[in-house]
Amino acid sequence: MKTPIIRCVPYLLGALALPATVSAQTAPATTKPAEQPETGQPKVPASRPSSSTNFPKPQVQDPGQGPNARGPLANVGRSLAERGIYLRLLAVDEFAGSVTGGQGRGTGNSYAIPFGFDLDLDRLVGWKGAAVHYSMNVSKGSSLAAEHTGNAISFQTRYKTYQNLRLAAIAVEQNLWNGKVNISGGRVAPLTYFNASNIYCTFQSNSVCFNPAVVPIQDRALGFFPYNTWGGRIKVAPTKSFYAQLGVFEANTSLLPTNGFHWSTKGATGHQTAVEIGFQSPDATAPHAYHLRIGAYGNTSDVADPYLNMRGRPRIGPGSEGGTALVHDGQSGAYVMGDMVAARMAGDPKRPITVFGGVISSTKDYVPFKAQALAGVIVTGPFASRPQDTLGLVGSYIRIGDRQREFLQASRALAGGTDRVLPAEGVFELNYGIAAYRGVRISPNVQYIVSPDNFLLPRAAKRSSNILAFGLRASFDAAALLGMPAQR
Repeated sequence: MKTPIIRCVPYLLGALALPATVSAQTAPATTKPAEQPETGQPKVPASRPSSSTNFPKPQVQDPGQGPNARGPLANVGRSLAERGIYLRLLAVDEFAGSVTGGQGRGTGNSYAIPFGFDLDLDRLVGWKGAAVHYSMNVSKGSSLAAEHTGNAISFQTRYKTYQNLRLAAIAVEQNLWNGKVNISGGRVAPLTYFNASNIYCTFQSNSVCFNPAVVPIQDRALGFFPYNTWGGRIKVAPTKSFYAQLGVFEANTSLLPTNGFHWSTKGATGHQTAVEIGFQSPDATAPHAYHLRIGAYGNTSDVADPYLNMRGRPRIGPGSEGGTALVHDGQSGAYVMGDMVAARMAGDPKRPITVFGGVISSTKDYVPFKAQALAGVIVTGPFASRPQDTLGLVGSYIRIGDRQREFLQASRALAGGTDRVLPAEGVFELNYGIAAYRGVRISPNVQYIVSPDNFLLPRAAKRSSNILAFGLRASFDAAALLGMPAQR
């Protein structure tokens, strides 16, 4: 077990107390398509600009502030925003049902209700460039993958193994030097900051949303929303077209089943680190606005080999000698991800055709998943009469780690099976996002998995056949419905 270097986190948090010399600058433009309906949220008066925020909030459908106030609480929301107080509440329900393939057919339905608030401390108490972010989350329901098909990659992003009301994040943020340096830290998750984009949760499949990070998530290399540990991140953006960021976070899987309010580092097994550089178009309305993210990550926690024992011999399967699992010294990986506006429907700048893709890979062979390559496209406003709807298609090639494949093959042999465990699988989703109303979005989808794994049922005697599933996501942004603004 590694000694965590969480002792460096107080220094990151201590830097938050430094006063900003000037007010924060608006964050660099993004190539985010209009995947969510116009919220019509009230605009905060420009006489005293709100501090920009670099803390991503995946439970916000659309962080923009519409010019026209709409909703029964628009006046209340405007009054709160003038004081630097922003409220968030999102409800998302996801259904998935399979008709063919896997280890069994069935249905699953799960929902999540993330909620919280953001405080602009400049407006609230005169602390320039500072903000506080607080998020809670409750997830409930059943899983098609966990309860029927037996594959590791969920059809429902909002399904969580641990179903409770929990603290998802509490962070303090400080912008310095006109927003060119941003420091954020507290109880947070690495994948809230790294390899992140607004476009991924256009999809329901967990191969893409919240992050296209099957490898570090399934390998338990990097933590993800709503599971938090102590940590912090520093981001430097000398220009609107370039940034670099570095984060250090506690590694502590013992916190996963808790309510998130356990402040001790007693169960820590090491630390998670991530570094990323990004290149992006400084103008989101450019004909071919783009993002490019290049990053690397690591986790110093020990990793148990799924197949070999301490003597380097098979510990499971016919004729194996058993024994204690071989322990490896941590894990690491790297990724390259990007997106670009390839064209705009009928030349309309609000109807981009956004293509995206990339690769992410572990440097080790003893992890469950070795690599993922993906590519996709999102068309915003596919029909002139439906300018806020989206049409999305994404596909991933996901490779299983060599030792994990040997473990699954040996487990199948113990069950009397002889089918070969295949080295990779393909995960695809086609969806259509309907902007039904302000803050309300309905997204029917079709998901197809070629050569699915059977991670959740390792002693399945037969190989899983291709899975065809139909899904439906419904999301309700209460803040947008009520006319409450969101912090940019």
